[in-house]
This record gives sequence, structure tokens and C-alpha cells, in this order.
Amino acid sequence: MKYRIFLAIVLLILFLFPLPAWAANPSQIVQLQTTKSCQVCDLTGAYLPVSNLDYTYLLASDLSQANLVGASITFSNLSRANLTGANLSHANFKRTKMLLANFTNAILDKADLTEADLTSANISEAQLVNAKLCKTVLSNGLTSNRDC
Repeated sequence: MKYRIFLAIVLLILFLFPLPAWAANPSQIVQLQTTKSCQVCDLTGAYLPVSNLDYTYLLASDLSQANLVGASITFSNLSRANLTGANLSHANFKRTKMLLANFTNAILDKADLTEADLTSANISEAQLVNAKLCKTVLSNGLTSNRDC
């Protein structure tokens, strides 16, 4: 009985106070947060909700399964980034370059893609249904002004 109570308390603490960013390579998380640059980094499963990642360079980095809910990633470069299965809900990607990025199964609900460049990105129209598109260059090279 004591062990069950102890386990319940530990789980409650972890739920209320989640661990800071975690990934396959924690030193690269620190590099990203301190230098705002992490090219070809393994950030698989990174836990970075509501982070300020404005003006960052994440060229060809692996952000698959990352949690970036509500993060601000404006004026950044995520070209060739792997965002497979990432949760990008409510994230702000204003004026961010995401050329050739892979968004397979990524969640973009209420994401702001104003003036973002998604040229040749692997992204479906269904993923963009609930995202804000204003002067957004789509994967086919056409510009969408849907939400201006």
C-alpha cells in the first residue's frame, strides 16, 4: 500500500512539473537554447512547449515527435528539418523558412504560418486546414493569402 501511494505521488509530481527538454541528445538541446543554432541536430522527442526559439537555425535537424506546442519560432530557418509527428499546435512560425521540411503526421492546429516559406515541404492540405496562412508560400510554390 505504501508503494502505491509513493508511486502516485511521484507520478503526480511528474505530471504537474514535467521534466525540462529531453531528446536523444540532451547536449544539443542545451546548444539550441543557448546559441539559437543547432544544425543537423538530433532533437527527436524534444519537449519544448511555449519556448522562445525566434531567430534560430535548425537546418536539417531531426525534430520528429517533438512537442513545440505554443512555441515561438519566428524569423527562423528549419529547412530540411524532420518534423514527422511533431506537435506544432499554436506555434508561431511567422517569416520562417521551412524549405524541403518533412511534416508527415505533424499537428499544425492553429499554427501561425504568416509569410512562412514551405517551398517543396512534405505537407498536406489537410494539415494546413486549421493553420493561419497569410502570404504563405506553399509547398507547390504558390502563395496563399487565405487568412490575411
